[in-house]
Amino acid sequence: AYLESYRVFGRLRADGVIPAGVRFQVEYPTPLASIGGYIVPEQQQVLLPSYERAMFADLDRLLAAIPAGEVAVQWDVAVEFGVLEEAFAPGGAQAFDPIVAALARCVDQVPAAIPVGLHLCYGDYGHEHFMQPASLALQVRVVNAVAAAAARPVSFVSFTVPQNQREESYFAPLAELAADQDTELNFALVPYHPAEQEEGTTADQVRLIDAALAASPGGPRAWGICTECGMGRVDRGDVPALLDLHREIIAAP
Repeated sequence: AYLESYRVFGRLRADGVIPAGVRFQVEYPTPLASIGGYIVPEQQQVLLPSYERAMFADLDRLLAAIPAGEVAVQWDVAVEFGVLEEAFAPGGAQAFDPIVAALARCVDQVPAAIPVGLHLCYGDYGHEHFMQPASLALQVRVVNAVAAAAARPVSFVSFTVPQNQREESYFAPLAELAADQDTELNFALVPYHPAEQEEGTTADQVRLIDAALAASPGGPRAWGICTECGMGRVDRGDVPALLDLHREIIAAP
């Protein structure tokens, strides 16, 4: 499916619809995500090593078919937060180190010449999370640990920010973010339902993110925006409006 999409991407680029220099991004579920949905917990570790090898082999075949300068890879980290939060699977604190090690293997599977990112996600069930995170603390902890464990840099990360979340305590953990300055940070400030967002929310979120990052080891830094869970589950007709909303938020004072 990705190779067919890449052919469409190539045609659109040749026609000038997609500008030169834009990368074709592919997203993979983590091996645990696929195993976790279909295998009972007590048997997951039996299958996980061989499934991981098969998924990595699939990724290798894909990257062999697309020039390194034209592709980016994103790993979808959602089931892992369900386990760490014990929202729908056992795990909790004792699962943290194995999950970090597995995510570091996912990052390291992507050659250094190709950007690799992590989508930190709390699920999208009718544009609702499986639970509302209390703060960015766990997401920051995961990013710090994976960045320290991986042999190559993490190129970009997207953080979950629930709509209308404007509590200082939610964003304060960004002061502990130790990711490299070259790691691109993106925050989910683009709402799926703009009409439901309280006035002033985005401005407050921008202020709180900037303040927390200014207190981090790396100091103030630029960052980007995204929707909470991509645009794969929105109606096709809503995509142009969401793209416009990205631009409007960026252009706002």
